[in-house]
Amino acid sequence: FKDNERKVAAFIQDEMVEWYQAAGAVETLRDPIGTMGPSTHAYGGTRMGDNPNTNVVNRWGFSHEVPNLGILGASVMGTSGAHNPTLTAQALAWRTAQHLVENFKTIGRA
Repeated sequence: FKDNERKVAAFIQDEMVEWYQAAGAVETLRDPIGTMGPSTHAYGGTRMGDNPNTNVVNRWGFSHEVPNLGILGASVMGTSGAHNPTLTAQALAWRTAQHLVENFKTIGRA
């Protein structure tokens, strides 16, 4: 990790300690950056959303900039929830595929 990543991690851990204490936590624990190791789910590089200025793909997983390019996978999710993202990624891929089948004649012709 680079210096800025360490600073960001330290900052957010300080914030979390304050939040937990404000919520009544008696004891808080801090781990150094990088302790998650191989259990980390890294994704989010092609964020999904309606605004092409802030997102790569639309709500159906199709690129705002490249016609007929659908992106199926976890990269469209900006962040993860509390559990493994596999089922969410599968559901999004299925949803995008279903949208493609139902709208095949009109997708990419706008």
